[in-house]
This record gives sequence, structure tokens and C-alpha cells, in this order.
Amino acid sequence: MKKSFKPLIIVISSLLVLITILLLISQGLRLKYEELQREQTQLENQIKTEKTLMVNLIANYQMMTAEDLIKNYASNELALVEADSDTGKKIILFTEDLVKLTESLQQTNE
Repeated sequence: MKKSFKPLIIVISSLLVLITILLLISQGLRLKYEELQREQTQLENQIKTEKTLMVNLIANYQMMTAEDLIKNYASNELALVEADSDTGKKIILFTEDLVKLTESLQQTNE
């Protein structure tokens, strides 16, 4: 009995094609994985840089809003003087008094 080798050749060639396709797919996935790993590393470095920048900005903000720095700048650069808070003097004006005052000024000017 002589058997035909055609079905065996077809099965073996089909398996070889299937194995080749699987190897190509696995290589493509490996390359994509490596690319994603590099991108992840770059993004992590960028996050660290941004966090450092944020800390520096917060430190600069706190330094610029320090009360003694503001007082020094106001007195030295702007020639402002700190108001005496213990004088306790206040001027209170009521609208009725203002109306009376303006009426009396208008009468004296006429």
C-alpha cells in the first residue's frame, strides 16, 4: 500500500505558515512593548521634572508673599509708611450729614 504524501505535505506546510505568523506577531508585540516601556520611562521623568518645578514655584510664591518682604519693599521702594494701628481714630460719615453739608455749601456758593 502506497500512501500519498500530499496531505502530509499540506499539513506540515500549514503548520510552518502558522508558526511563522505566530513568531511575527510575537516579535511585533515585543517591539511594541519595548516602545511603550521607553515612553513610560520618558513620561515618568517628565512627571519628576514637573513636580520639581511645582515645588520651586510654591517656594517662590511663599517667599514673595512673606509679610516682612512686602513691608520692606513697600517702605524702601514705594516710600510707604506703616499706619499706626493703635491710634484708634476713625472718621465716620453718614449720608444724611453729607447731603446736609452739600446743601449748605451750595447755598453759600449762591
